Amino acid sequence: MLLTNYREFLLLKRIGGKTHHLEGFQLAVDEKSFWPVAAQPRKAADALGERFAEYLKRVLLHNAPLNNPKDVAFFLASYARDARVRVEGAANLPALQSVRAALEEALGMKFEAEKGEHFFRSTLVQTLFYGVFSAWVLWHKEKPSRNNDFDWKSAAWTLHVPMISALFHQVADPQKLRPLGLDEVLDWTAAALNRVTREEFFARFVEDHAVQYFYEPFLEAFDPELRKQLGVWYTPPEIVQYQVARVDAALRDKDGLNIPDGLADPSVFVLDPCCGTGAYLVEVLRKIEKTLKEEKGEGALAELTIKEAAQNRVFGFEIMPAPFVVAHLQMGLLLQKLAVPLDDAKGERAGIFLTNALTGWDENTENPQLKNWPELEAERAGAGHVKQKKPIGGISMTLDSVSLTVADVSLVVGTAPRVIGIAPMVVATVPRVVGTAAMVVEIISMVVATAPRVLGIIPRVVEMVPRVVETFGRVMEMAGFSLAARRW
Repeated sequence: MLLTNYREFLLLKRIGGKTHHLEGFQLAVDEKSFWPVAAQPRKAADALGERFAEYLKRVLLHNAPLNNPKDVAFFLASYARDARVRVEGAANLPALQSVRAALEEALGMKFEAEKGEHFFRSTLVQTLFYGVFSAWVLWHKEKPSRNNDFDWKSAAWTLHVPMISALFHQVADPQKLRPLGLDEVLDWTAAALNRVTREEFFARFVEDHAVQYFYEPFLEAFDPELRKQLGVWYTPPEIVQYQVARVDAALRDKDGLNIPDGLADPSVFVLDPCCGTGAYLVEVLRKIEKTLKEEKGEGALAELTIKEAAQNRVFGFEIMPAPFVVAHLQMGLLLQKLAVPLDDAKGERAGIFLTNALTGWDENTENPQLKNWPELEAERAGAGHVKQKKPIGGISMTLDSVSLTVADVSLVVGTAPRVIGIAPMVVATVPRVVGTAAMVVEIISMVVATAPRVLGIIPRVVEMVPRVVETFGRVMEMAGFSLAARRW
């Protein structure tokens, strides 16, 4: 039942003989303030129309079955839009400025001008909602038969990402972000997730590769303009599988690197410097699993080897918090499926870090600007350890170790490096810029010397080219980013 006195709306539901208050909406806090709102309907529509329309959609769909990933994505995007409006209405909240400053410091970028402000607020909200969704997925996978309700406040630990747990704490803390009212919206979000018929949902979730659905199309529903600016497109799985297989073959090549176990060799280190939602990292681990089980005949030990690789030699860097969260979700799902989940009590986490891949290669000193955000400082320090201590940074090779970079549109092996791809592959190169204050990122078209023989994949690669070009063109002009250059 929807109850209203025309300035307040409240959804009621009778459960077990008791009436429960669900979602509410206010056009004005009291009668006195309502009449000025009613006297200026156009102004009221501009200020409240979007949130009110979203509220009514959710109310009308409240009793509809909720078992389809697409429908769940609609509810999450709807709540996220409500949250974004609340954030935009409290831009001067000190705690919000603190979060912004910490992210700028940790990522080496500035959220400047109107586009930068919008990007920060949208990113904050996306991160929260992807965090809640990802925690819910792992919460279910941990114990599918559970019948207790999901609670976003206590489930954050399932992600094994301290930064997200800290952000949740900020939202719930009355002295920090709680005045934004985001905890109320996240409570509604958790209630919607608790209405999901989980058995049916997760059957479709696995079958339809719905992780991708909750990245690209969620952003389309939540903030289509930002999605267009960022050029958010996920790489088709066929291309991911092909590229990883090509790298594995290059490592095994007897006339080349001659590493018989390929990616499964413990001396091979992998880095995706722009890992997005983690598709390449997950595929690398699947390739390792296949080698260990099908070629080497390893049993239970294979899973433990894969878990060790996910923590200590298969790394990903991502500068955007939202896909960073989804990458951790994908990695968590893979390890849970292999029955070797990460143990939060032991401080275990996947080697995926929220960081600017262009900075931090030369020094790893403590950042005093992050003293109030130890979780972000730990994230920075962890990424710095990979950049400076693992055999990746300079792509240097010795007889004892091989470093390999797998990027969304490039595969780099060796010291030259040798580029292996399918034609025409778009390769993101970073020119060796010395003495400049910014890193220029270009897109070049790399054509393999031999004629392409991968029919069926080529059309999808061609389709990706304009999307990738748009991605880099828009990212470099948006938000006034200040990306510090580093000497390669």
